[in-house]
Amino acid sequence: MMNDREPPEQKTQGDAVASKNPPKRIPVNLIAGSLGVGKTTAMNHLLNQRPDHERWAVLVNEYGLVGLDAALMATPGKEAKTGGVEIREVAGGCICCSAGIMFEMSLVLLLQRRPDRLLIEPTGLAALSGILDTLDRPGICEAIDVRSVLCLLDPARFEDDLQRQEVQDQIEAADILLANRSDLATSEQLQRFDAWSQSLFPAKTLVQKIEQGRIPLAWLDRVKERETVVSRGDHSHGTDHVHHHDHHDAPEKSSAELHCDATRPIVQQVHYSASTSTFGWVCWEGLVFDAENCSSWLKKLAQQSNVRRTKAVLKTNEGWLGFNFTDGSEAVRPSGYRRDSRLEFIIDGEQAPDPSEIERALKLCLVSPQET
Repeated sequence: MMNDREPPEQKTQGDAVASKNPPKRIPVNLIAGSLGVGKTTAMNHLLNQRPDHERWAVLVNEYGLVGLDAALMATPGKEAKTGGVEIREVAGGCICCSAGIMFEMSLVLLLQRRPDRLLIEPTGLAALSGILDTLDRPGICEAIDVRSVLCLLDPARFEDDLQRQEVQDQIEAADILLANRSDLATSEQLQRFDAWSQSLFPAKTLVQKIEQGRIPLAWLDRVKERETVVSRGDHSHGTDHVHHHDHHDAPEKSSAELHCDATRPIVQQVHYSASTSTFGWVCWEGLVFDAENCSSWLKKLAQQSNVRRTKAVLKTNEGWLGFNFTDGSEAVRPSGYRRDSRLEFIIDGEQAPDPSEIERALKLCLVSPQET
């Protein structure tokens, strides 16, 4: 006799997390940086600041087969308080690629234990964008709240590290950049680091110099997923610059919303100075743009006589892409940035672009809005 019962539903690893329907999302932080920059020391410093009433989980990725970072965190006599911390290690490859399955399995197991916070330390060879894409998968993203993504750099060697693609990806994906071991760098090296970090697009939430990996606990919550400028629909800039600029011409700032979607506005940001004006738009990260249409449109904008520079980071049907059109040169390449889509262009004078034209062009470049 045939069994007419339906076979049991197969559940994925992600379903194991989502099925619990947790009332509170688990805060998640990524602590990244190139090899030897001091990530483990910084992690120990953070663990030592863990509130006594909280249980934390740490997921450590080591490229080698013999893992040492987790052991260094848990060694008796070390500074870190490990009594309320569960440390799990993924060794033998980068969790963004070759060790991705092991990373997802370890992640699900840790999330099922409902820690008060999860810290992830990828190997220095990992691409943060791939890890963030995993965290954004259905069944996982519903259980977590990706807070500040931190990237440590050595100001004495950061220019050499910038030649590595994985370091560029980590910098692009990070919300906070930290110049670790700043006490060991020369004043000239620190000045070059400052000049470089101020030129980044998109701008970072925080850029700061630290020594011996001393990261204040409050910085872990400097960025909260549910409080981004676009999802709030407010008029704030969305970034908190550490750098202080003295503009003798007293630049004027203003902002307004362009409603590309009834519940997900596109926020326009305007900055006027004596000789130039900067116009920017920030879009909800769920909007997907057509890469080819965006490239053609941005290139056409850049060719206008009064436009000095056009930059954008957009979520497209070809993945996250960075666009840079400056002085007749153009560059389109994959980007590690994941928080939202945004574009910015600098023009001579104060001749503002027509907001309705920008909104219309953005809508024409859309592939499909995605629901969260």
